[in-house]
Amino acid sequence: MKGKREGKETATAAGTGSSRDGGLGRGYEVFLSFRGPDARLTIADCLYNDLIRAGIHVFKDDEELQFGEEIEGGLLQAINESRIYILIFSRDYASSKWCLRELAHIVELLRDDDEKVILPIFYYVDVDDVKLKTKLYQKVLRKHESDSGEDLAKQWEGALREVARITGRNLKDHGLDELKSLTVKEVASLLWKRQTDVPNHLVGIKGPIDDIMKKLDLEAFDVRNIVIHGMGGIGKTTLADVVFKQISPQFQDHCCFLKDVHTHDILSLQKQLLVNILNLRGIDLSDTEVANMIKARFHDKKVIIVLDDIDSKDQIMRLAGESNWFGKGSRIIITTRNIEYLVREGEDDNVPTSKSDQLLFYEMLEMNSHDALQLFCERALGCAEPPYDHIDISSNLINALGRLPLALDVVGSTLRGKCQNTWENVLCKLKKVMNKDVKKKLMISYKALEPNQQQIFLDIACFFINQEKTTAIKYWDAIFGYPTKIEVEILTCMSLIKIMDYNKLWMHDQLRDWGRDIVYLESCNIHLSGSRLWSPKDAFHVMQGKKRTKNIVALNLGTLECGAMYRFKREEFVGLVNLRFLQLDHGNFEGDFMNLFFELRWLSWTNCPLDFRATNLGLKNLVVLELSGNFITEEWGGWYQIMVANQLKVLKLVDCFSLRKTPNFFAISKLEILILLRCTQLRMIDESINKLQHLVQLKIEHTAIESLPESIGNLKSLTELRIESKRLSALHHSIGNLGELKHLILKCQDLRKLPDSIGQLESLLELDEALLKPHVAGTRIRELPNSIGNLERLKILNFLGLELEKLPDSIGGLQSLVKLDLSQSRIKSLPDCIGNL
Repeated sequence: MKGKREGKETATAAGTGSSRDGGLGRGYEVFLSFRGPDARLTIADCLYNDLIRAGIHVFKDDEELQFGEEIEGGLLQAINESRIYILIFSRDYASSKWCLRELAHIVELLRDDDEKVILPIFYYVDVDDVKLKTKLYQKVLRKHESDSGEDLAKQWEGALREVARITGRNLKDHGLDELKSLTVKEVASLLWKRQTDVPNHLVGIKGPIDDIMKKLDLEAFDVRNIVIHGMGGIGKTTLADVVFKQISPQFQDHCCFLKDVHTHDILSLQKQLLVNILNLRGIDLSDTEVANMIKARFHDKKVIIVLDDIDSKDQIMRLAGESNWFGKGSRIIITTRNIEYLVREGEDDNVPTSKSDQLLFYEMLEMNSHDALQLFCERALGCAEPPYDHIDISSNLINALGRLPLALDVVGSTLRGKCQNTWENVLCKLKKVMNKDVKKKLMISYKALEPNQQQIFLDIACFFINQEKTTAIKYWDAIFGYPTKIEVEILTCMSLIKIMDYNKLWMHDQLRDWGRDIVYLESCNIHLSGSRLWSPKDAFHVMQGKKRTKNIVALNLGTLECGAMYRFKREEFVGLVNLRFLQLDHGNFEGDFMNLFFELRWLSWTNCPLDFRATNLGLKNLVVLELSGNFITEEWGGWYQIMVANQLKVLKLVDCFSLRKTPNFFAISKLEILILLRCTQLRMIDESINKLQHLVQLKIEHTAIESLPESIGNLKSLTELRIESKRLSALHHSIGNLGELKHLILKCQDLRKLPDSIGQLESLLELDEALLKPHVAGTRIRELPNSIGNLERLKILNFLGLELEKLPDSIGGLQSLVKLDLSQSRIKSLPDCIGNL
């Protein structure tokens, strides 16, 4: 008997194991109890299989195979952990003592737990039979009373009467197929309503779950595709998995989770869809035949499908290509590192846009500090918060790990039970070398990049975090010889970088460290031999040593000691034949540098010296020049060497506190971006600015500019003009000639009026509100010229803080206006034409 009992439990577990386990990490949800000879080969097996296909974790008990007087072991656990109990009352149900034992135990459980539910099914019996109003169950209960004792029989009788008060379903009212269908739907609905818990080990996931559920909107009848995207190790698959488990009961048996799609053959995945959705097994069909079957057989079915780790549009098209493949209310969840193939060509790379209204994007971000600390501590310490003596080291570790869930999980687990010295050693190592498991995960993204995309990624990791995107793109355009904006967009779509406020490049700390680690590996782990040396200390060692490799393309020769002025000589740059990026601070050049800087494209020089000692610097191919320093004036000796850079596209002068007038621009006529920032004594812009016919962006901020030259009206290509000055009181009427101008940003507190010619700026302010907002703010303007009504393409006007007293009657002509901000103005009434907006 004991052997048979154990065999039964093993067989039952095996029969439900695929639905119970499946990586879900939770127990049974439904307990199915029935009298074997009456129902096993009919309603019980059919209902069990339907529940399994619906993704429901069900335990099927067969009293024929149960022995003994007590419910125990795995069976007891299955009953106790289940939420829903389906009791199939058949004609001989009450004759089974085992069925009655289960019934009594279940009823007792429900008295203490109002979350549990009984669903009675009356299979060739009526409610009155179970209420003991007929002789059907009365007769066998009297027999049990003599066999098992009056007390036990009374307990079973009470359990039957109590369950009979619960509304159930009768076979004679529905028929078998409808009865099964209604039962599965009710079970799925009940489980969904109770599916509010998140596995304990998943920290910080409730917010993302709520966000995804809003996008899914399960009450809507359309077909929706949700794309969860983000860098490797950020938790995309985990989020999709949890959401899938929560909502799958609502989709009955039409559920499928295809994991790691990019690593599998598409045909095998298509067949898996047929297995999970249609229960079609062992079919021998071609790729085309399977695809046609998916289209033909799924169109009337409400499905939930997860396509995990997609890396191409083709994979989506062959597995879930069109919305009309599926029935109303279907949901497709896609996880991917790269959304490039899902973004419309030409769209802003900051805002992924779907090819259809049903494609919705959700970006996974790194964890916040609180959740990151909790996850790390649970893995490393087994508690949600660190003890006092581990607070600092724990905080340092989560910062070093960049709040990346994968890294926190992996490293935290390795530190479990280790002493604090080990923690300190790991922290020290993490600052130098990334964890190998995290690195392996991220390397997938890097290997998917084209060679030039890899180079751009490494440039950002080593030097360009927080660098203005447009400037960096000019640099890469010159290096690779073609427009590289698309490459930056691809890196953004792959979640390797982000474009932050003010168009700045940004990268996650873990990605930054990983990128720098790649540079180190490229040099075969030979110290100071990498292509990019971002540490001034390492770069300085290379310059002092005799071995300078042609592999070096970028150097940061920053200050080693505060105020130190190191003089670099020709021999220190010999051998650096591929140097294209150079960053200096407090340094100087001395001697003849002929033919040394032919490849140099970017020179960033802070704290430039007063005396310029170099000759033949040879910066003819320089594209980006950034200069700062108190010694830079309009007569500074360095201008004669630098202004030979006739390929210069970006000139940025920052903190040049002695500069009163800009240099002559004749020699750098190809300039596209001119930025003058915090040059506090700057009063004049040289008239030669009219030679800059390619200038697109002009920023003059925190200066003492009193007027703009008339020649500024000749800048035919200018699209952005930003001026911030305390002394500028008027704009020359020639500004009306800037026909391409789109951004106009004026923060000039002494500016009292706008010229009438502003109405000629027919391209002005057709901008996305998410970018730099064109506005007139902080000025003393009391009245706007009537010509402003001619700006038919104007979208946003921000008059925040203006002393404006009235709007012109022409304001109604701004037919494209989207936003008008009059906050803190002096306007007391609006013209009638405001209604024309």
